Amino acid sequence: MSIRTAVYRFVQNGRALLHSIRNTQCFYHPRIYHDKIHVVQVGKSQGYLPQGSNNVSSTGRHLGYLGAHARRIFVDNILKRVTNSLAADLRRRAASRLAFGDSAPFFALVGVSLASGTGILTKDDELEGVCWEIRDAISKLQWNTPQNDKNYETIKDEEKVIALKDFVIGPAIAKGCSAVVYATRFKDESALDEEKDEIHIDDKTKDVTAFPLALKMMFNYDTESNALSILRSMYRETVPARKQLKNEELAEWELRMAERKSKLPPHPNIVAMYYVFTDRVPALPGSWGMYPDALPARINPQGSGRNMSLFLLMKRYDITLSQYLADHTVSVRESILLLAQLLEGVAHLNAHGIAHRDLKTDNILLDLSEETDNCPSLVITDFGCCLADKNHGLYLPYNTHDIDKGGNAALMAPEVITAEPGPFTSINYTKADLWTVGTLAYEIFGMKNPFHGDNAQRISLKNHNYKEKDLPPLPSHVPAVVSALIKNLLSRSLYKRLDTETAATVMQLYLWAPNTWLRIEGKLPSSNEVMQWLLCLTTKVLCEGRNTMQPEEVLCNKNIQGIDYHSYQRSLSTRSCGRRTMPEYQLIASFLGRVTLGNIRNALKWIQQNA
Repeated sequence: MSIRTAVYRFVQNGRALLHSIRNTQCFYHPRIYHDKIHVVQVGKSQGYLPQGSNNVSSTGRHLGYLGAHARRIFVDNILKRVTNSLAADLRRRAASRLAFGDSAPFFALVGVSLASGTGILTKDDELEGVCWEIRDAISKLQWNTPQNDKNYETIKDEEKVIALKDFVIGPAIAKGCSAVVYATRFKDESALDEEKDEIHIDDKTKDVTAFPLALKMMFNYDTESNALSILRSMYRETVPARKQLKNEELAEWELRMAERKSKLPPHPNIVAMYYVFTDRVPALPGSWGMYPDALPARINPQGSGRNMSLFLLMKRYDITLSQYLADHTVSVRESILLLAQLLEGVAHLNAHGIAHRDLKTDNILLDLSEETDNCPSLVITDFGCCLADKNHGLYLPYNTHDIDKGGNAALMAPEVITAEPGPFTSINYTKADLWTVGTLAYEIFGMKNPFHGDNAQRISLKNHNYKEKDLPPLPSHVPAVVSALIKNLLSRSLYKRLDTETAATVMQLYLWAPNTWLRIEGKLPSSNEVMQWLLCLTTKVLCEGRNTMQPEEVLCNKNIQGIDYHSYQRSLSTRSCGRRTMPEYQLIASFLGRVTLGNIRNALKWIQQNA
């Protein structure tokens, strides 16, 4: 109500009230105020009204009139506002716009009225709104991509079809039972013009740092040599891919794939896979010695491979986690950061309905371009066994033994390895990767994985019948919170395990939260204290976690001496900045990108009850 309307009504009703006091013998002329609700007209009684001239009678009439006038003011100023014809017309218009379109302004007004009301939005709701603002601010910084990684921007023409002829292929850097990985880089523009259809192989350069990319070639033994069949049979490998290059042959299939396959957004702890494409299998360096059976008959007459296969273009990482743990003495702090990164990667997968199902130290890669004695960046790779079905999510229908349960049987969660097929049976993978992370934690903290066989020393535990009391204790230098978390992850019952998001939050709280919050039976922090801490972390990421030197400035200045531009494009991905290293800032950003007040409270309660 405007001030002008309020003043007008005050003057109007005040004048009527003064008039009634001065002239108590007469009443207002009848007016119809009961067209919408039943109100007695002033001056007309519903029953017999005794007449008299004494003071009591006069006072009664006067009070009766004042009551009637009060009712009239109530009707005119309050009830009539929601019952008159104008209000009814507005209600009809609102209902019409809500039912037949243009409902956005209507819902906007509803939201404003709810937010401005009392008792409708609680204090926790308002704080969750602040958490939403934090998540939105972090997402705008694009921390979910390797920082300053220019590999993805090398080819600006998104519609260009990538083929092997666009690369310089260097030495092999890894080989598995189903694929081989070569160090590679894009050809120079001049070389692209001169040798349009030739595959350039650089077998002289032995330093892999000259190749910022990695090209993974899948071994194709059974699938027909056409792009449609290859992508259909190997679609799991393409789950983390940022681009699947399109052509007319794949247009319809890609639409069906998009409906079937869960989409995995980029994340600092998921392998950076830039492109996926199919091409003819070439004779690459070392192919005759490393994988002769996977070669096609046109190269090796005794080979069993097909002529075409799937190629994955990725960022080149330095080493696997298995090799790193074998060659380095890892500090406790570094082990905690590695475990936290692994949990963040698994939480990201599960949040998007994807289960890796083949986690092991050989399928975890590290980027060592960080300064000496700093924790490397960790990423999860090799999605060939993953579960990424949008229709079923993390539950796999299991009605026959022929259905694949995943990768390494020794590191399968108990609920997976013991599952029996049935007509209405589904395997629950919501916490299966989390159990595997618990087994890998032993290796990260310098111990032998208790579920890996080693006949020379002792018999390993079996995931289908082990007892939790038989789990070996972790070293004494491992913090109590981390030890309790690992023990929880290895619970035989999935219902006793924390969910992946809460488990990752426990690690984040141990790393960054005040120590007083982690004490056993201590006082839980208030919501305002938690929000102040979150805003402090957000400020650090926004203000400190940025590189002081922009890569565009360096790459454009060709006169700077002593810079290898090929290695520079990848080295900045984990470059230290501010007070912390880039992996630490990415850990904080990953946490803030999914933070909720309820999840923090659950993690704090668990810590104080179990640590």
